[in-house]
Amino acid sequence: MSPPPKGRPVFLETKRFSLRSLKPSDASERWMNWLKDPEVMGPLNAPIRKWTAHELMAHIASADNNERYLVGIFDLTSKIQIGFFMIDVDLFHRRMNFNVVIGEKSWWGKGVVNEVRAALLDEFFEQRGVEKASGMPFARNFPAVFNYKAQGWRHEGTLRSHAVSVANGPRLDQFQFGLTKDEWRSLRPGPAP
Repeated sequence: MSPPPKGRPVFLETKRFSLRSLKPSDASERWMNWLKDPEVMGPLNAPIRKWTAHELMAHIASADNNERYLVGIFDLTSKIQIGFFMIDVDLFHRRMNFNVVIGEKSWWGKGVVNEVRAALLDEFFEQRGVEKASGMPFARNFPAVFNYKAQGWRHEGTLRSHAVSVANGPRLDQFQFGLTKDEWRSLRPGPAP
C-alpha cells in the first residue's frame, strides 16, 4: 500500500518568524535535545525521548501536509529553528487541533506562540477550508493556557483527571479551548488576508 499523497506545504512569515512545513532533513541535534529536556517536554506531559536522527527524520516524514502538519518556527534573523507546531486536521469536519513546542528557552515568554499561531489561523481558516480550531493544554501548563486566553480562544470545557502524569504525579486535568473561523475574523486586527 502506497502512502497517501502529500498536500500543499505551509510557507508563512510574520514580523519575527518564518514558518514552513518541515522536511526530514530538518532533523537536528537541537531538536533531539528538546525531546530529552524535561523542562521542554514536562508541560506537554510527554515522555522524554532519546531519539536518533533517523527516528526524528521518520517522525517528520510522517506529516503529509494534508491531515497532519509539522510546521517549524524559525527566527527570521538567525534562521535557527526555535520550535514547531503539530497540527492535525479532520478534513471531513473541517477542524484542526494545535500542539506547539518552543524548544529554545531563550524565546520563552516573548510572545512567539500567539504571533505565529495567528498566521497559521489565517492560513488554515482562509486558505485551507478549516472552520474550527481547538487546543487541549493540560491545566498545569500555565503558559499555554495564558496564550489561548490572551488570543481570545474560548474555554469549552475541562476534562477532569483526564491523563496519567508521565512524572508519576497525580492525574492531570486537561482543558479544551476552541475558536471558530467567524470568531477569529472578529478578533483579529485588520482585514483577513
